[in-house]
Amino acid sequence: MKNDNKKLSATLHRTATLVRLTAKHPSGIKVNKALRSKVAEEHGLADEKLVNPQLHVFGEDINKYFRSILNGIRNDFYYRLTVPWSDNSRDSEGNSASGWRLCPNTNLEQLQHEIDKAKQVWDKEVNAFLESYPKKYETAKRNLGELFDAWNIPQLEDIEKKFKFEFEITGVPTWNSNDIRLGVSEKLAKKIEQQAISRAENNIKEVVDQCIGNIIESVNDLADKLANYDPKEKQKGFWNKSSFDKLETYPEQLEVWNRDILGNSELVDDSRQKLVKLNARISGLNNGIDSLKDDDDIAEKQRKDISKEMRESVEPISVDDLLGQIYSGGKND
Repeated sequence: MKNDNKKLSATLHRTATLVRLTAKHPSGIKVNKALRSKVAEEHGLADEKLVNPQLHVFGEDINKYFRSILNGIRNDFYYRLTVPWSDNSRDSEGNSASGWRLCPNTNLEQLQHEIDKAKQVWDKEVNAFLESYPKKYETAKRNLGELFDAWNIPQLEDIEKKFKFEFEITGVPTWNSNDIRLGVSEKLAKKIEQQAISRAENNIKEVVDQCIGNIIESVNDLADKLANYDPKEKQKGFWNKSSFDKLETYPEQLEVWNRDILGNSELVDDSRQKLVKLNARISGLNNGIDSLKDDDDIAEKQRKDISKEMRESVEPISVDDLLGQIYSGGKND
C-alpha cells in the first residue's frame, strides 16, 4: 500500500492542486462576563455559565449576514469544483477555514475566476459596513447609555482587523523517504514514514468518498423518492427540480474526477456513461419531469423504470471497490 500511495500522490501532484479559502468577520455579538456574574449572584445560581448575557452591538445580526455570503460562495462553486483533502476547519490563527481541498487542474482557472469575483463582492460588503461603522458606533453608544463602557465596543481600527478573505494555492505533496532529514534514528525515521503514509491514505479515502460516495448517495436517494412517490400523498417521496439539475452535472464531474484524480477507472467511466444515457432519457420525457408526478399508470411505470435505471447507473462503483482498485494498481496507471 505504501508504494500505491506514493504512486497516486505523484499522479495527483501532476493533475491537481491544493487550495484553501480562509475567511473571518466580526460576530457583532458581545458577551458581558461581569453582568453574567452579577445576574448569577443575584439569582443564586450555582454556575454562572448558565447565564449568557449577549448584545447584538449594532442592532442587527451581522454574523448571520457575512456567514450567508461565505456559505453562498462555498455552495455556489467552491465545493462543486473541489473535494476535501484535509479536515482542518480552522487556520493557525483560529479563523474559520474550509481546510485544504483538492482541485483538479482543469477546474483551477474557473475556480480562480469565481474566487476573484467573490472577493470583489466580499470587499464591497466589508467596505460598506466599515463606512457605516462610525454611525453604528455612535448609535450603540447612545442606546446603551451608561452601560456602553461595560460592553467594550471596539473602535473602527479594531473592527477592521476582524475581516479577512484569503485564497491559498499550493502543490500536492509527494512522498519520498529520502525527504526525511539525515541524522534521525531508524526508529524515528520509520515513525515519520508511517505517519506520512497514514495521512496520505486518509486523504485519498476522503477524496474518493467525496468524489464518488456523495454521488452514489445522491442518486440512490433520488431513486428512493421516485420509487416511493405517491400522487395521492404528494409529500411521500417528494422531490424537486434541483435534484434532477444536480443529476445532470454528475457525468461531467465524474469525467473530471476520474481523469485528474482517480486514474481513469473503468468502473467510474461505466457509471458516467450510464448517467449520460439516464439524463438523456429524463430530458426526453413528454412535459418534462413534472410528468413523473402524474397519477396514472404511465407515470407510475416511468417512475419505477427510471428509479431502477438510477440504481443501476451507480451499481458499478462503490467507495470500497474503487479504493481496492487504486491500491491494487488496477487501471489507475
